[in-house]
Amino acid sequence: MIQAYNHLLTEYSSSFSARTRSVHKPNELKAVYSRIVNMNRHTAYYKLDLSREKQLFTLALKNSSLALADTLKDLGQAFQRPSVINSAHSSDPESVSASLVDVEHTSFREPVCVRVKALAMPQVNTGNKVPSEAEGPKPAPYRFRIQTGEDSYEFSYNVSTVSANRDLMYKLSNFINRSDIHIHAKVEDDAEDGTSRIVLSSEDTGLAEGQAMAFSISDSASGNTPTPGLVSYFGLDHVTQKPSNARFSIDGREKTSMGNSVVLNRDLSLTFHKKTKREVTISPETAGEQAISELANFMESYNALLNLTRNGLPGNRRSSRLQNDLTHILSTDIEELSRSGIRRNEDFTLSIDSSTIKKPETMQHLKTLFEEPDGLFAKLSRKMSDIALNPVDYVDKVIVTYPNTARAGFSNPYLTSIYSGMMFNSYC
Repeated sequence: MIQAYNHLLTEYSSSFSARTRSVHKPNELKAVYSRIVNMNRHTAYYKLDLSREKQLFTLALKNSSLALADTLKDLGQAFQRPSVINSAHSSDPESVSASLVDVEHTSFREPVCVRVKALAMPQVNTGNKVPSEAEGPKPAPYRFRIQTGEDSYEFSYNVSTVSANRDLMYKLSNFINRSDIHIHAKVEDDAEDGTSRIVLSSEDTGLAEGQAMAFSISDSASGNTPTPGLVSYFGLDHVTQKPSNARFSIDGREKTSMGNSVVLNRDLSLTFHKKTKREVTISPETAGEQAISELANFMESYNALLNLTRNGLPGNRRSSRLQNDLTHILSTDIEELSRSGIRRNEDFTLSIDSSTIKKPETMQHLKTLFEEPDGLFAKLSRKMSDIALNPVDYVDKVIVTYPNTARAGFSNPYLTSIYSGMMFNSYC
């Protein structure tokens, strides 16, 4: 099972959409099962040539239909309450990302301008480079102290046998990490010169008021411990990066923070990713405005599915049937589609009409398309469900026998699930 799953990831993942996240509740699964049974009763028994190209096409077709169904769900949710603020939009999310702390009770109504002047940084101690395979400190009990803020930790580490520097470094690093004092230790190996060193870094960034360092480390005196101690031998007390606070401005007011995530007025959460040369605008976004961006995702998924039917499997005649089905669904509401800011191009792909999408009445037209029980998006959703249940329907095949629907309880239990065996094909 695991081998087949890994095979699926490596062979087919490039064609799969990252947006596909369909899940089903128990009652939904029961409905899907009932649809499969009913579909099998009316499906002919056929012979199918499962070439590699057909397998890739069928799996990609199923995934594309699920991806398009996901975008339709997102659009539908956005139109439920189009005037309600449900998110925060950043003009530069790669530098500053934003989210609402409580979507249901937000007071975020006006845009804010943020400029990040410095990120909060952890303290880093970089040890001495020592020959990796050379003999390390002599066997003996060693003691050292780590001070973090007001807390002081005394460690005793016993080197029982002669070990190479690298081996002892890994053991000492694991020993520090297991102590859970919010300091991370790692070993850096340099294969070119055959050396290794220990790097210590504080898990937290920034400095509290009155502190000079996030932590300090030093050898402890012991009558039985040779000199130098482990800290001195490996140079663990060498500070190469001092901890620092984030410096930023909100609407021109200078502020600092120990971390790179801050909450404004217990309402707006900001995360700093890098310094900014100019101000980043964080704006409240209504569900209706969010729907415009989701609309672009919908058209991208639709166009991908349409192009798959044209170019996914050369010589497959039944691909044209799916293409005709999609264009027919859109043709029934072409005028309403146009009023909703969606343009159908000459090649039947979709794009946003920038002049129409900005009109105030456009949102209402889009909302209407979703609310109609037999409207455009309802038809598309049903079609995507059909494709996901039986993508093999759009692959050329030879019919052997037609279904005997006159016989009670007749069904072909696995015909619509042939595609599920494709991912296990190499292991059977």
